[in-house]
Amino acid sequence: MNERNDEEKVLILGGFGRVGQEAARYLLAATGARIVLTSRSARTLPAWVTPTWAQRVALQVLDSAQPEALQAACAQARLVVSCIGPSGVVGDRVAQACKRARTPLIDAGGYDPLLHALEAAEQKAPSEVPLIINVGLLPGLSGLFPHWLIETRAAGRAVAQLDLHYVGRDAWTYNSAWDIVNSLGGFGEDRGFCHLQGQRVVRVPMRRAASKVAFPAPIGPVTTMLIYAEEIVRLARRHGIGTARVYGANIGPRAALVCLLAKLLRLYRSPGGVDRGARWLVAASARDMRKQAPAYGIRAALRYRTDDGGGGDSAVLVLSDTYRATGTVVGIAAQCLLDGEGPAAGVFMLHEAVPPERFMQRLQAQGLVRIAYEDCGAAVAEAEVSA
Repeated sequence: MNERNDEEKVLILGGFGRVGQEAARYLLAATGARIVLTSRSARTLPAWVTPTWAQRVALQVLDSAQPEALQAACAQARLVVSCIGPSGVVGDRVAQACKRARTPLIDAGGYDPLLHALEAAEQKAPSEVPLIINVGLLPGLSGLFPHWLIETRAAGRAVAQLDLHYVGRDAWTYNSAWDIVNSLGGFGEDRGFCHLQGQRVVRVPMRRAASKVAFPAPIGPVTTMLIYAEEIVRLARRHGIGTARVYGANIGPRAALVCLLAKLLRLYRSPGGVDRGARWLVAASARDMRKQAPAYGIRAALRYRTDDGGGGDSAVLVLSDTYRATGTVVGIAAQCLLDGEGPAAGVFMLHEAVPPERFMQRLQAQGLVRIAYEDCGAAVAEAEVSA
């Protein structure tokens, strides 16, 4: 391992962004780690940093686009937390710097292209530390929540079917909007509307891709559409789940319209198109938030195999502060690694890297989420009728 100045130093790239600051806030409150907040220009301590916390916070000017400076900074940290984006622009430069420096990484973004690139690189040169990507709400908590439900409720029973609904709205930042628009084209692999059937991805015509679902207030009833989710494909294969369907929707009315237009116009096919769609989405979501509050929801329904007793379980999670929740999810993932609760080495998505029950306990203790169990029979039946 490289020599380090401080074994408990956590380097937060993008430490002055909304997610980066929330991750730092969580780590200062929940751990004894020293935090280094980076930005591309000189900044002062955020106002929320208390005098006691200020002793554990350092500031550093760092441009992640400068390879040598990035490498040197990563080499001096116990853990790197990346909260910079857009993910499609950042690519693998942070992950590769951490791999070379042998410093663990928690990445709030990354998404499918980075996952596949890193896994391909692992075949040639395995990492000596964990590189954990997709550590946000979607993907991230969206895979961890159903994993937690399986681990805590299935009690060893085989899951035959998994139905998931994701919905969210907020005044999206440009980086978030860029990644949302990019995701409409499957991050370069446009599978259209599809689901997992018998461990294989099956395309579905648009007329059969919608599902109506009711969430608790402040979300209410929404219409969602089938989407491809790499984390759920991996989760389903891990648990031997035969059918997995994932539905999603950006539920701000103007934001939803922009997403529909961006998909129909295939703006995701070029960087210029993604940029145009992202700017539309930033403006539309900001207008949505003039009359609506941020909200995010996950609904997960399990059906067990009939030869294993049948029946099922269903639960819904809602939260009302998406950026604070994202930063907290990032912070908890970082805490898991600092506490030795993560994997030894390799490339992982969030649900593959942390103990789900312990993680969810920490998240619920923050008072950010509400979780309720539902009548699974009604939940699964509704998904079947809609699909």
